[in-house]
Amino acid sequence: MELHTSELLRGTLLYVPPNITKILSKPAPSKILQGRHIYFPMKKLLIVLLFGVAPCLLLAQKHDYIWIAGRQNFPNITTHGGMVIDFKQKPVSVYYNYRNTNMFVCNASICDTAGNLIAYSNGCEIGGADDQIIENGEEINPGYLHQLRCVQYDDGYGSGIQSAVFLPAPQDDSVYYLFHKQIRTFSNNTLSGFTEKLLYSVVNQRFNKGLGKVTAKNVEIIKDTLSFGELITVKHSNGKDWWIITPRRNNNAFYILKFTKDGIVDTFTQKIGITASIPGEGYGQVVFSPDGTKLYRTNPFNPIMVYDFDRETGVFTKFDTIHYDYGNQLSIGEVGCAISPNGRFLYLGARFKLFQLDLQAPDISASQTLVAEWDGFAAPVATLFQQLQLAPDCKIYGLAGGDTRYFHVIHNPDAPGLACNVEQHGLVLPTPCGASMPSFPNFRLGPPENPGLPCTSTVGTIGGPVSPLPALSVFPNPATTYVKLVVNQALEQGANWYLFDLHGRLVRSAPLDTAQAGIEISLSGLPAGAYFWSVDGKAGAVFLRGKVLVL
Repeated sequence: MELHTSELLRGTLLYVPPNITKILSKPAPSKILQGRHIYFPMKKLLIVLLFGVAPCLLLAQKHDYIWIAGRQNFPNITTHGGMVIDFKQKPVSVYYNYRNTNMFVCNASICDTAGNLIAYSNGCEIGGADDQIIENGEEINPGYLHQLRCVQYDDGYGSGIQSAVFLPAPQDDSVYYLFHKQIRTFSNNTLSGFTEKLLYSVVNQRFNKGLGKVTAKNVEIIKDTLSFGELITVKHSNGKDWWIITPRRNNNAFYILKFTKDGIVDTFTQKIGITASIPGEGYGQVVFSPDGTKLYRTNPFNPIMVYDFDRETGVFTKFDTIHYDYGNQLSIGEVGCAISPNGRFLYLGARFKLFQLDLQAPDISASQTLVAEWDGFAAPVATLFQQLQLAPDCKIYGLAGGDTRYFHVIHNPDAPGLACNVEQHGLVLPTPCGASMPSFPNFRLGPPENPGLPCTSTVGTIGGPVSPLPALSVFPNPATTYVKLVVNQALEQGANWYLFDLHGRLVRSAPLDTAQAGIEISLSGLPAGAYFWSVDGKAGAVFLRGKVLVL
Protein backbone atom coordinates (compact mmCIF):
# COMPACT_ATOMS: atom_id res chain seq x y z
CA MET A 1 0.00 0.00 0.00
CA GLU A 2 1.31 3.44 -0.81
CA LEU A 3 0.86 7.04 0.23
CA HIS A 4 0.43 9.43 -2.69
CA THR A 5 -0.79 13.00 -2.38
CA SER A 6 -4.22 11.67 -1.46
CA GLU A 7 -3.60 8.20 0.01
CA LEU A 8 -2.30 7.13 3.40
CA LEU A 9 -1.83 3.68 4.87
CA ARG A 10 -1.46 3.25 8.59
CA GLY A 11 -2.25 -0.37 9.39
CA THR A 12 -5.56 -0.39 7.48
CA LEU A 13 -6.51 1.29 4.21
CA LEU A 14 -7.55 4.85 4.80
CA TYR A 15 -8.49 7.44 2.20
CA VAL A 16 -7.23 10.92 2.96
CA PRO A 17 -8.81 13.83 1.07
CA PRO A 18 -6.53 15.90 -1.18
CA ASN A 19 -6.54 18.84 1.23
CA ILE A 20 -4.74 16.71 3.86
CA THR A 21 -1.48 17.91 2.29
CA LYS A 22 -2.22 21.34 3.72
CA ILE A 23 -2.36 19.83 7.19
CA LEU A 24 0.72 17.67 6.75
CA SER A 25 2.83 20.54 5.43
CA LYS A 26 2.43 22.66 8.56
CA PRO A 27 5.52 22.74 10.81
CA ALA A 28 3.54 21.71 13.89
CA PRO A 29 0.15 20.25 12.95
CA SER A 30 -2.44 20.26 15.68
CA LYS A 31 -3.54 16.72 14.86
CA ILE A 32 -2.47 13.82 12.69
CA LEU A 33 -4.23 10.76 11.42
CA GLN A 34 -3.23 7.50 13.08
CA GLY A 35 -5.24 4.56 11.72
CA ARG A 36 -8.87 5.29 12.50
CA HIS A 37 -8.14 7.65 15.41
CA ILE A 38 -7.34 11.31 15.83
CA TYR A 39 -4.29 11.93 17.99
CA PHE A 40 -3.85 15.23 19.88
CA PRO A 41 -0.30 16.18 20.93
CA MET A 42 0.67 16.89 24.55
CA LYS A 43 -0.37 20.20 25.99
CA LYS A 44 1.96 23.12 25.46
CA LEU A 45 2.36 23.42 29.22
CA LEU A 46 4.23 20.12 29.36
CA ILE A 47 6.47 21.23 26.49
CA VAL A 48 7.34 24.39 28.44
CA LEU A 49 8.16 22.34 31.55
CA LEU A 50 10.46 20.06 29.56
CA PHE A 51 12.11 22.87 27.62
CA GLY A 52 14.49 23.84 30.43
CA VAL A 53 15.89 20.34 31.06
CA ALA A 54 15.95 19.13 27.45
CA PRO A 55 19.42 20.53 26.59
CA CYS A 56 21.07 18.57 29.43
CA LEU A 57 19.30 15.38 28.40
CA LEU A 58 20.29 15.81 24.76
CA LEU A 59 23.95 16.44 25.52
CA ALA A 60 24.07 13.13 27.41
CA GLN A 61 23.17 11.15 24.29
CA LYS A 62 26.64 9.80 23.48
CA HIS A 63 25.44 6.72 21.61
CA ASP A 64 27.86 7.41 18.71
CA TYR A 65 31.05 8.00 20.71
CA ILE A 66 32.75 4.67 19.87
CA TRP A 67 33.38 3.65 16.25
CA ILE A 68 34.47 0.11 15.43
CA ALA A 69 36.44 -0.88 12.29
CA GLY A 70 39.13 -3.27 11.05
CA ARG A 71 39.34 -6.78 9.61
CA GLN A 72 41.74 -9.75 9.22
CA ASN A 73 41.93 -10.26 12.98
CA PHE A 74 44.63 -12.66 14.15
CA PRO A 75 45.91 -12.98 17.74
CA ASN A 76 49.30 -11.34 18.31
CA ILE A 77 49.33 -9.69 14.86
CA THR A 78 48.77 -5.98 15.39
CA THR A 79 49.40 -4.73 11.86
CA HIS A 80 45.92 -5.91 10.84
CA GLY A 81 42.70 -6.44 12.75
CA GLY A 82 40.34 -4.55 14.98
CA MET A 83 40.52 -0.93 16.01
CA VAL A 84 38.56 1.50 18.16
CA ILE A 85 37.95 5.18 17.40
CA ASP A 86 37.03 6.82 20.72
CA PHE A 87 35.43 10.27 20.71
CA LYS A 88 35.26 10.45 24.50
CA GLN A 89 38.91 11.47 24.25
CA LYS A 90 39.82 14.95 23.02
CA PRO A 91 41.41 14.82 20.55
CA VAL A 92 39.90 11.61 19.25
CA SER A 93 41.82 8.48 20.28
CA VAL A 94 42.45 5.64 17.80
CA TYR A 95 43.97 2.34 18.92
CA TYR A 96 44.37 -1.32 17.98
CA ASN A 97 41.93 -3.74 19.60
CA TYR A 98 41.80 -7.45 18.78
CA ARG A 99 38.34 -8.97 18.36
CA ASN A 100 37.12 -12.14 16.70
CA THR A 101 34.83 -10.14 14.39
CA ASN A 102 35.84 -8.72 11.03
CA MET A 103 34.22 -5.46 9.95
CA PHE A 104 33.77 -5.24 6.19
CA VAL A 105 31.55 -2.50 4.72
CA CYS A 106 28.48 -3.33 6.87
CA ASN A 107 29.12 -1.57 10.18
CA ALA A 108 26.93 -0.61 13.15
CA SER A 109 27.71 0.16 16.79
CA ILE A 110 25.99 1.69 19.81
CA CYS A 111 27.07 3.15 23.17
CA ASP A 112 25.11 3.94 26.29
CA THR A 113 24.25 7.57 27.09
CA ALA A 114 27.68 8.04 28.70
CA GLY A 115 29.57 6.85 25.62
CA ASN A 116 30.48 3.35 26.81
CA LEU A 117 30.35 0.68 24.11
CA ILE A 118 27.35 -1.65 24.33
CA ALA A 119 27.28 -3.59 21.05
CA TYR A 120 28.46 -3.67 17.45
CA SER A 121 27.69 -5.72 14.35
CA ASN A 122 29.21 -6.55 10.98
CA GLY A 123 25.91 -7.96 9.70
CA CYS A 124 27.00 -11.52 10.61
CA GLU A 125 26.88 -11.36 14.40
CA ILE A 126 26.51 -9.00 17.33
CA GLY A 127 29.55 -8.38 19.51
CA GLY A 128 29.62 -6.82 22.97
CA ALA A 129 31.73 -4.54 25.14
CA ASP A 130 34.06 -7.45 26.02
CA ASP A 131 34.71 -8.13 22.30
CA GLN A 132 32.93 -11.47 22.52
CA ILE A 133 29.79 -12.41 20.64
CA ILE A 134 26.83 -11.54 22.85
CA GLU A 135 24.79 -14.53 23.99
CA ASN A 136 22.53 -15.60 21.09
CA GLY A 137 24.20 -12.95 18.89
CA GLU A 138 25.49 -15.32 16.21
CA GLU A 139 23.94 -15.92 12.77
CA ILE A 140 22.44 -12.53 12.05
CA ASN A 141 20.97 -12.34 8.52
CA PRO A 142 20.86 -16.12 7.89
CA GLY A 143 20.92 -17.48 4.34
CA TYR A 144 23.25 -18.03 1.40
CA LEU A 145 25.17 -14.77 1.75
CA HIS A 146 25.70 -15.40 5.46
CA GLN A 147 27.17 -18.84 4.73
CA LEU A 148 29.42 -17.37 2.04
CA ARG A 149 30.65 -14.16 3.66
CA CYS A 150 30.36 -14.91 7.38
CA VAL A 151 31.22 -18.62 7.50
CA GLN A 152 33.28 -19.51 4.42
CA TYR A 153 35.23 -16.23 4.16
CA ASP A 154 34.89 -15.29 7.86
CA ASP A 155 34.40 -11.66 6.88
CA GLY A 156 31.67 -9.04 7.16
CA TYR A 157 28.23 -9.55 5.66
CA GLY A 158 28.92 -7.19 2.74
CA SER A 159 25.41 -5.75 2.61
CA GLY A 160 26.71 -2.26 1.88
CA ILE A 161 27.04 1.00 3.78
CA GLN A 162 23.99 2.12 5.73
CA SER A 163 22.57 -1.41 5.76
CA ALA A 164 22.50 -1.74 9.56
CA VAL A 165 21.90 0.69 12.43
CA PHE A 166 21.48 0.42 16.20
CA LEU A 167 18.87 2.49 18.03
CA PRO A 168 18.21 2.68 21.77
CA ALA A 169 14.70 1.57 22.67
CA PRO A 170 12.65 4.68 23.43
CA GLN A 171 12.32 5.19 27.20
CA ASP A 172 14.45 2.14 28.09
CA ASP A 173 18.19 2.62 28.58
CA SER A 174 18.86 -1.12 28.79
CA VAL A 175 17.46 -2.28 25.45
CA TYR A 176 18.95 -1.67 21.99
CA TYR A 177 17.54 -2.61 18.59
CA LEU A 178 19.67 -3.52 15.58
CA PHE A 179 17.81 -2.87 12.32
CA HIS A 180 19.49 -4.73 9.47
CA LYS A 181 18.97 -5.60 5.81
CA GLN A 182 19.10 -9.15 4.49
CA ILE A 183 20.51 -9.67 0.98
CA ARG A 184 19.37 -12.19 -1.60
CA THR A 185 22.19 -13.11 -3.99
CA PHE A 186 23.60 -16.19 -5.67
CA SER A 187 27.19 -14.98 -6.11
CA ASN A 188 30.01 -13.44 -4.13
CA ASN A 189 29.20 -10.06 -5.70
CA THR A 190 26.58 -8.72 -3.34
CA LEU A 191 25.78 -5.83 -5.66
CA SER A 192 24.46 -8.40 -8.16
CA GLY A 193 21.76 -9.28 -5.63
CA PHE A 194 19.19 -7.17 -3.83
CA THR A 195 17.78 -6.55 -0.37
CA GLU A 196 14.77 -8.76 0.23
CA LYS A 197 14.00 -8.11 3.92
CA LEU A 198 14.31 -5.56 6.68
CA LEU A 199 14.83 -7.33 10.02
CA TYR A 200 15.52 -6.40 13.62
CA SER A 201 17.35 -8.02 16.53
CA VAL A 202 17.22 -6.93 20.17
CA VAL A 203 20.05 -6.65 22.72
CA ASN A 204 18.90 -6.55 26.36
CA GLN A 205 21.60 -5.35 28.75
CA ARG A 206 19.83 -6.66 31.82
CA PHE A 207 21.31 -10.11 31.18
CA ASN A 208 24.82 -11.45 31.86
CA LYS A 209 25.83 -8.77 34.35
CA GLY A 210 25.36 -5.96 31.87
CA LEU A 211 27.05 -7.63 28.89
CA GLY A 212 23.62 -8.36 27.45
CA LYS A 213 21.76 -11.06 25.58
CA VAL A 214 20.09 -11.07 22.18
CA THR A 215 16.48 -11.69 23.21
CA ALA A 216 14.99 -11.46 19.70
CA LYS A 217 16.78 -12.15 16.44
CA ASN A 218 16.11 -11.73 12.71
CA VAL A 219 12.54 -10.60 13.27
CA GLU A 220 11.00 -9.73 9.92
CA ILE A 221 9.54 -6.24 9.53
CA ILE A 222 9.36 -5.87 5.75
CA LYS A 223 9.59 -8.47 3.01
CA ASP A 224 9.98 -6.65 -0.29
CA THR A 225 12.60 -5.71 -2.86
CA LEU A 226 14.39 -2.85 -1.13
CA SER A 227 17.27 -0.61 -2.12
CA PHE A 228 20.84 -1.67 -1.36
CA GLY A 229 21.91 0.10 1.83
CA GLU A 230 20.15 3.45 2.38
CA LEU A 231 18.71 2.59 5.80
CA ILE A 232 18.25 5.92 7.58
CA THR A 233 16.69 7.02 10.88
CA VAL A 234 15.65 10.32 12.46
CA LYS A 235 14.09 11.37 15.75
CA HIS A 236 10.33 11.93 15.93
CA SER A 237 9.27 15.50 16.73
CA ASN A 238 8.55 14.40 20.31
CA GLY A 239 12.30 13.88 20.77
CA LYS A 240 11.80 10.29 22.03
CA ASP A 241 10.52 8.05 19.24
CA TRP A 242 12.14 7.33 15.88
CA TRP A 243 11.29 7.21 12.19
CA ILE A 244 13.03 4.45 10.23
CA ILE A 245 13.11 4.97 6.46
CA THR A 246 14.35 2.98 3.49
CA PRO A 247 13.53 3.17 -0.26
CA ARG A 248 12.14 0.40 -2.41
CA ARG A 249 14.36 -0.75 -5.26
CA ASN A 250 13.79 0.59 -8.79
CA ASN A 251 10.90 2.66 -7.45
CA ASN A 252 10.20 6.12 -6.08
CA ALA A 253 8.50 4.69 -2.98
CA PHE A 254 9.79 4.76 0.61
CA TYR A 255 8.93 2.53 3.54
CA ILE A 256 8.45 4.63 6.69
CA LEU A 257 8.23 2.98 10.12
CA LYS A 258 7.46 4.50 13.51
CA PHE A 259 9.52 3.05 16.37
CA THR A 260 8.29 3.70 19.94
CA LYS A 261 8.57 2.10 23.39
CA ASP A 262 6.04 -0.43 22.08
CA GLY A 263 8.23 -1.40 19.11
CA ILE A 264 7.28 -0.80 15.48
CA VAL A 265 3.75 0.56 15.82
CA ASP A 266 3.20 2.00 12.36
CA THR A 267 4.38 1.17 8.82
CA PHE A 268 3.38 2.87 5.60
CA THR A 269 4.79 3.70 2.17
CA GLN A 270 4.99 6.97 0.29
CA LYS A 271 5.76 7.67 -3.35
CA ILE A 272 7.57 10.90 -4.06
CA GLY A 273 10.26 12.23 -6.38
CA ILE A 274 12.23 10.30 -8.99
CA THR A 275 13.45 6.70 -9.17
CA ALA A 276 17.11 6.31 -8.28
CA SER A 277 19.32 4.72 -10.94
CA ILE A 278 19.83 0.97 -10.47
CA PRO A 279 23.49 1.02 -11.72
CA GLY A 280 24.27 3.54 -8.99
CA GLU A 281 22.60 1.55 -6.21
CA GLY A 282 25.00 0.90 -3.36
CA TYR A 283 27.32 3.71 -4.48
CA GLY A 284 25.47 6.60 -2.87
CA GLN A 285 24.55 7.72 0.62
CA VAL A 286 21.48 9.17 2.30
CA VAL A 287 21.59 11.60 5.24
CA PHE A 288 19.25 13.86 7.19
CA SER A 289 20.01 17.50 7.92
CA PRO A 290 20.96 18.04 11.59
CA ASP A 291 17.47 19.38 12.37
CA GLY A 292 15.79 16.40 10.66
CA THR A 293 13.69 18.46 8.26
CA LYS A 294 15.44 17.50 5.02
CA LEU A 295 16.77 14.25 3.63
CA TYR A 296 19.58 14.28 1.04
CA ARG A 297 20.16 11.23 -1.19
CA THR A 298 23.04 10.73 -3.61
CA ASN A 299 23.52 8.39 -6.54
CA PRO A 300 26.36 8.77 -9.10
CA PHE A 301 23.84 8.71 -11.97
CA ASN A 302 21.28 11.13 -10.50
CA PRO A 303 21.29 14.70 -9.24
CA ILE A 304 21.20 15.11 -5.47
CA MET A 305 17.67 14.19 -4.39
CA VAL A 306 16.21 16.42 -1.64
CA TYR A 307 13.11 15.56 0.38
CA ASP A 308 11.42 17.83 2.93
CA PHE A 309 10.33 15.77 5.94
CA ASP A 310 7.67 16.30 8.62
CA ARG A 311 9.02 14.79 11.85
CA GLU A 312 5.60 14.67 13.48
CA THR A 313 3.71 12.78 10.78
CA GLY A 314 6.63 10.93 9.18
CA VAL A 315 5.60 12.19 5.74
CA PHE A 316 7.72 13.71 2.98
CA THR A 317 6.10 17.01 2.00
CA LYS A 318 8.24 18.20 -0.92
CA PHE A 319 10.81 16.92 -3.44
CA ASP A 320 13.56 18.78 -5.28
CA THR A 321 16.92 18.11 -6.92
CA ILE A 322 20.32 19.77 -6.84
CA HIS A 323 22.48 19.34 -9.92
CA TYR A 324 26.23 19.14 -9.50
CA ASP A 325 29.22 18.64 -11.79
CA TYR A 326 31.45 15.60 -11.30
CA GLY A 327 34.19 17.34 -13.23
CA ASN A 328 36.80 15.67 -15.40
CA GLN A 329 37.47 12.45 -13.47
CA LEU A 330 38.96 9.15 -14.50
CA SER A 331 35.80 7.29 -13.54
CA ILE A 332 32.50 7.75 -11.78
CA GLY A 333 32.05 5.80 -8.58
CA GLU A 334 30.88 6.41 -5.03
CA VAL A 335 29.20 9.67 -4.03
CA GLY A 336 29.02 9.99 -0.25
CA CYS A 337 27.45 12.96 1.49
CA ALA A 338 27.32 14.73 4.87
CA ILE A 339 25.87 17.97 6.22
CA SER A 340 27.81 20.49 8.31
CA PRO A 341 26.78 20.84 11.99
CA ASN A 342 25.10 24.20 11.37
CA GLY A 343 23.12 22.71 8.47
CA ARG A 344 24.48 25.13 5.89
CA PHE A 345 26.93 23.10 3.80
CA LEU A 346 26.52 19.82 1.94
CA TYR A 347 29.70 17.85 1.27
CA LEU A 348 30.01 15.34 -1.57
CA GLY A 349 32.73 12.71 -1.48
CA ALA A 350 32.91 12.07 -5.24
CA ARG A 351 35.80 9.64 -5.59
CA PHE A 352 38.76 11.79 -6.75
CA LYS A 353 37.21 15.06 -5.56
CA LEU A 354 35.50 16.51 -2.51
CA PHE A 355 32.90 19.22 -3.12
CA GLN A 356 31.05 21.68 -0.90
CA LEU A 357 27.64 23.18 -1.75
CA ASP A 358 26.06 26.09 0.13
CA LEU A 359 22.47 25.11 0.96
CA GLN A 360 21.64 28.76 1.78
CA ALA A 361 22.84 30.09 -1.58
CA PRO A 362 20.22 31.49 -4.02
CA ASP A 363 21.55 29.01 -6.59
CA ILE A 364 22.83 25.95 -4.71
CA SER A 365 24.22 24.28 -7.85
CA ALA A 366 26.24 27.38 -8.71
CA SER A 367 27.77 27.40 -5.21
CA GLN A 368 29.58 24.10 -5.83
CA THR A 369 33.19 24.48 -4.68
CA LEU A 370 36.07 22.02 -5.01
CA VAL A 371 37.57 21.89 -1.51
CA ALA A 372 39.95 18.96 -2.05
CA GLU A 373 41.28 16.83 -4.88
CA TRP A 374 43.03 13.49 -4.43
CA ASP A 375 46.71 14.21 -3.78
CA GLY A 376 47.93 10.92 -5.26
CA PHE A 377 48.53 9.31 -1.88
CA ALA A 378 48.10 5.50 -1.76
CA ALA A 379 49.13 3.09 0.99
CA PRO A 380 48.71 0.86 -0.93
CA VAL A 381 45.08 1.66 -1.88
CA ALA A 382 44.38 5.12 -3.28
CA THR A 383 42.91 7.36 -0.54
CA LEU A 384 39.89 8.64 -2.46
CA PHE A 385 36.72 10.34 -1.18
CA GLN A 386 33.72 8.12 -0.50
CA GLN A 387 31.49 7.69 2.55
CA LEU A 388 31.25 10.69 4.91
CA GLN A 389 30.08 10.87 8.53
CA LEU A 390 29.62 13.81 10.92
CA ALA A 391 31.29 12.89 14.21
CA PRO A 392 30.64 13.90 17.85
CA ASP A 393 33.62 16.30 17.70
CA CYS A 394 31.86 18.32 14.94
CA LYS A 395 34.35 17.23 12.31
CA ILE A 396 33.39 15.23 9.23
CA TYR A 397 35.39 12.06 8.61
CA GLY A 398 35.62 10.48 5.19
CA LEU A 399 36.32 6.90 4.21
CA ALA A 400 39.52 7.26 2.23
CA GLY A 401 38.72 4.75 -0.51
CA GLY A 402 38.52 1.03 0.22
CA ASP A 403 40.51 -0.93 2.79
CA THR A 404 42.89 1.86 3.79
CA ARG A 405 44.62 2.91 7.00
CA TYR A 406 43.33 6.48 6.85
CA PHE A 407 40.21 8.61 7.14
CA HIS A 408 40.08 12.08 5.63
CA VAL A 409 39.11 14.91 8.01
CA ILE A 410 37.12 18.09 7.36
CA HIS A 411 38.20 20.09 10.40
CA ASN A 412 35.88 23.11 10.07
CA PRO A 413 32.85 21.91 8.10
CA ASP A 414 30.79 24.98 9.11
CA ALA A 415 33.22 27.25 7.23
CA PRO A 416 32.76 28.18 3.55
CA GLY A 417 35.10 27.10 0.76
CA LEU A 418 38.71 26.19 1.48
CA ALA A 419 38.37 27.48 5.04
CA CYS A 420 36.59 24.21 5.86
CA ASN A 421 40.15 22.87 6.14
CA VAL A 422 40.26 19.44 4.54
CA GLU A 423 43.11 17.25 5.76
CA GLN A 424 43.57 14.33 3.41
CA HIS A 425 44.36 11.04 5.18
CA GLY A 426 44.41 13.13 8.36
CA LEU A 427 43.27 10.43 10.78
CA VAL A 428 45.86 7.65 10.79
CA LEU A 429 44.40 4.25 11.67
CA PRO A 430 46.43 1.43 13.27
CA THR A 431 45.10 -1.20 10.84
CA PRO A 432 43.25 -1.33 7.49
CA CYS A 433 39.67 -0.23 8.11
CA GLY A 434 37.91 -2.93 6.07
CA ALA A 435 36.36 -0.29 3.78
CA SER A 436 34.15 0.29 6.78
CA MET A 437 32.91 3.13 8.94
CA PRO A 438 29.62 3.27 10.86
CA SER A 439 26.63 5.40 9.97
CA PHE A 440 24.84 7.24 12.79
CA PRO A 441 21.73 9.40 13.09
CA ASN A 442 21.66 12.61 15.12
CA PHE A 443 21.07 11.11 18.57
CA ARG A 444 21.04 14.58 20.15
CA LEU A 445 18.14 15.92 18.10
CA GLY A 446 15.32 17.27 20.23
CA PRO A 447 11.81 18.58 19.49
CA PRO A 448 11.45 21.35 16.87
CA GLU A 449 11.20 24.10 19.48
CA ASN A 450 14.52 23.00 21.00
CA PRO A 451 16.44 20.87 18.47
CA GLY A 452 19.76 21.10 20.28
CA LEU A 453 23.15 20.62 18.64
CA PRO A 454 24.29 17.58 16.63
CA CYS A 455 27.73 17.53 18.25
CA THR A 456 29.48 18.91 21.33
CA SER A 457 32.34 20.99 19.97
CA THR A 458 31.99 24.77 19.60
CA VAL A 459 29.48 25.22 16.81
CA GLY A 460 26.66 27.61 16.03
CA THR A 461 23.05 26.62 16.44
CA ILE A 462 21.48 24.85 13.48
CA GLY A 463 21.38 27.32 10.61
CA GLY A 464 23.27 29.86 12.73
CA PRO A 465 26.81 31.29 12.76
CA VAL A 466 29.81 29.21 11.76
CA SER A 467 32.47 27.85 14.11
CA PRO A 468 35.37 30.06 15.16
CA LEU A 469 38.42 29.49 12.95
CA PRO A 470 42.14 30.01 13.51
CA ALA A 471 43.57 33.21 12.08
CA LEU A 472 45.39 31.15 9.42
CA SER A 473 44.56 27.67 8.13
CA VAL A 474 47.46 25.65 6.63
CA PHE A 475 46.39 22.42 4.94
CA PRO A 476 46.51 19.62 3.91
CA ASN A 477 48.62 18.29 6.74
CA PRO A 478 50.35 15.89 6.16
CA ALA A 479 51.06 17.33 2.71
CA THR A 480 52.68 15.93 -0.40
CA THR A 481 53.00 18.40 -3.28
CA TYR A 482 51.53 21.64 -1.88
CA VAL A 483 49.94 23.41 1.08
CA LYS A 484 47.22 26.03 0.98
CA LEU A 485 47.13 29.10 3.21
CA VAL A 486 43.70 30.55 3.99
CA VAL A 487 43.41 33.75 6.03
CA ASN A 488 40.32 33.54 8.26
CA GLN A 489 40.84 36.68 10.36
CA ALA A 490 42.41 40.05 9.68
CA LEU A 491 46.21 39.91 10.08
CA GLU A 492 48.69 42.68 10.67
CA GLN A 493 49.42 44.65 7.51
CA GLY A 494 52.54 43.38 5.77
CA ALA A 495 52.39 39.92 7.39
CA ASN A 496 54.44 37.17 5.75
CA TRP A 497 54.41 33.37 5.99
CA TYR A 498 57.69 31.44 6.31
CA LEU A 499 58.45 27.69 6.19
CA PHE A 500 61.63 26.32 7.80
CA ASP A 501 63.23 22.86 7.89
CA LEU A 502 64.46 21.21 11.11
CA HIS A 503 67.80 23.02 10.76
CA GLY A 504 66.11 26.41 10.73
CA ARG A 505 66.75 27.01 7.02
CA LEU A 506 64.09 29.01 5.20
CA VAL A 507 62.66 26.86 2.39
CA ARG A 508 59.47 28.73 1.39
CA SER A 509 57.86 32.13 2.00
CA ALA A 510 54.82 34.10 0.87
CA PRO A 511 53.17 37.46 1.66
CA LEU A 512 49.72 37.16 3.23
CA ASP A 513 46.96 39.29 1.77
CA THR A 514 43.83 39.19 3.93
CA ALA A 515 41.71 39.75 0.83
CA GLN A 516 42.89 36.49 -0.76
CA ALA A 517 40.67 33.42 -0.53
CA GLY A 518 43.69 31.14 -0.55
CA ILE A 519 47.37 30.88 -1.47
CA GLU A 520 48.86 27.64 -2.77
CA ILE A 521 52.50 26.97 -1.91
CA SER A 522 54.36 24.34 -3.91
CA LEU A 523 56.41 21.83 -1.92
CA SER A 524 58.15 20.45 -5.00
CA GLY A 525 61.74 19.41 -4.29
CA LEU A 526 61.39 19.34 -0.51
CA PRO A 527 62.47 16.06 1.13
CA ALA A 528 59.96 14.26 3.34
CA GLY A 529 59.98 15.26 6.98
CA ALA A 530 58.72 17.78 9.52
CA TYR A 531 58.74 21.53 8.78
CA PHE A 532 57.83 24.54 10.89
CA TRP A 533 56.03 27.66 9.76
CA SER A 534 55.59 31.10 11.26
CA VAL A 535 53.90 34.39 10.44
CA ASP A 536 55.82 37.62 11.05
CA GLY A 537 54.31 41.08 11.12
CA LYS A 538 55.75 44.23 9.57
CA ALA A 539 57.90 44.79 12.65
CA GLY A 540 59.30 41.26 12.46
CA ALA A 541 57.53 39.87 15.55
CA VAL A 542 56.28 36.27 15.26
CA PHE A 543 52.59 36.01 16.20
CA LEU A 544 51.52 32.72 14.55
CA ARG A 545 53.34 29.42 14.26
CA GLY A 546 52.72 25.76 13.43
CA LYS A 547 54.18 22.70 11.75
CA VAL A 548 53.59 20.67 8.58
CA LEU A 549 54.55 17.08 7.87
CA VAL A 550 55.64 16.50 4.25
CA LEU A 551 55.29 12.94 2.96
